Amino acid sequence: MLSFLRNTDKPGQSASAIPFEHPQSFEDLAGYLHLTGPVFIYKHSTRCSVSLFAMKRLLLLDTTQNETWVYIDVVAQRPLSLALAEELNILHESPQLILLSEGNVLAHGSHHQVTETTVENWRKEFGFTQNKTDV
Repeated sequence: MLSFLRNTDKPGQSASAIPFEHPQSFEDLAGYLHLTGPVFIYKHSTRCSVSLFAMKRLLLLDTTQNETWVYIDVVAQRPLSLALAEELNILHESPQLILLSEGNVLAHGSHHQVTETTVENWRKEFGFTQNKTDV
């Protein structure tokens, strides 16, 4: 297992596993853009230490049953990441977390805003329930 996947912030607890979807084309990604429940799109750079720590923080989350999580590798999938930024009219950044619902961008943040606290605050702000999944 990659060392950044280990949860060292909370001894005795293992890191959660976010059930990321991995679209390979814009056609694949387009299907997620208009889902009715919350869709979290996480854009990650495998070359960036800030992204590494953002991923580590996100892995502290418990996902909920109604959430969809999408992972985009901005290095390997740069054209997809750029097309997404253009489609959503959001500046291309990484790490970046975008919250969508029913085709609307509800919130987005980048760099040090990509944390489990941000996700929890967005869930509360937009009224998404906390029905945790057993991951």
